[in-house]
Amino acid sequence: MFAPLDMNGESRADLHRAARLSMLHDRVVKRLDKVDHSADAVEMAAAAFVEATHSPTIVAAPFRQVRKIQMAAGWTLGL
Repeated sequence: MFAPLDMNGESRADLHRAARLSMLHDRVVKRLDKVDHSADAVEMAAAAFVEATHSPTIVAAPFRQVRKIQMAAGWTLGL
């Protein structure tokens, strides 16, 4: 009776899959960039923690004076 409305369904499906794959690829690349940035931040925090734990926190001076280490803004000790 009537001809099917979708004559090139196979080729359109191929285009749809290619477009979807391209979008997913872009999302993965963006996510990997985010993970890389976060990993850099963790490495910097770990280096600061190691530096803070290996430097003397209390130094005994003559006459029993005590000097405490000065920490930079944003440093944390622990969590």
